[in-house]
Amino acid sequence: MPGDDMLSEKNIAEWRRCAPSLREAEVADGETLYRQGEAPGFLYCLTRGVVRLSHVAENGAQMTLAVAGAGDLFGGASPGRASAHAASAIGDARVLAFSPSDVALLVAQSRSFSSFLSAGLEASRDLAERRLIDRQTKTVSVRLIETLGELALAFGAPCPHGYSLEIRLTQQDIADLVHASRPVVTRIMNELRRGGALDYRRDLICVNHLALRSLAKEKPADL
Repeated sequence: MPGDDMLSEKNIAEWRRCAPSLREAEVADGETLYRQGEAPGFLYCLTRGVVRLSHVAENGAQMTLAVAGAGDLFGGASPGRASAHAASAIGDARVLAFSPSDVALLVAQSRSFSSFLSAGLEASRDLAERRLIDRQTKTVSVRLIETLGELALAFGAPCPHGYSLEIRLTQQDIADLVHASRPVVTRIMNELRRGGALDYRRDLICVNHLALRSLAKEKPADL
């Protein structure tokens, strides 16, 4: 994702001068920013909190495609283009909302925004490419271990076990993120827990990221 310095108060103030209609809004827990099949209307940048991007298949199954954190971009900058996914907040969040006209103005007038947008789009592309390659070249165990480690560092708070994920993710959410079935992910997570790499506190997952990193280097076969 783009560096945090790109979302500095100085840069945001400059963007407001170039695009006075730029919105900053609070998003309540569970609130939907846009639905699947609708045009988002805005390019969103998350400045605080977490947003789930999800897709409902024709058979009614809902899949978590990604979990966006601070600095991440989602939505759309093209008016009238329907989205293939929905976006909803996990916990309270705050977003910058750029209309298509805002984006055009800012790209033309603000070097800092152009750099921010380019970095955000590049990060999204690189993530999608890496996930596709990982799905074809790594076992479910390795994908799960690496994903849990990334989530811990991105969304975790220090705890005795390493980091507790301060976001409510189900095992189905995690299975979706690693492109695996929930029973397989549940079995591997149970093995990781027995090995001391995971623990649970109430509805939160505690991650020993150092243990996970060591396991990832070993590249185990599926447990």
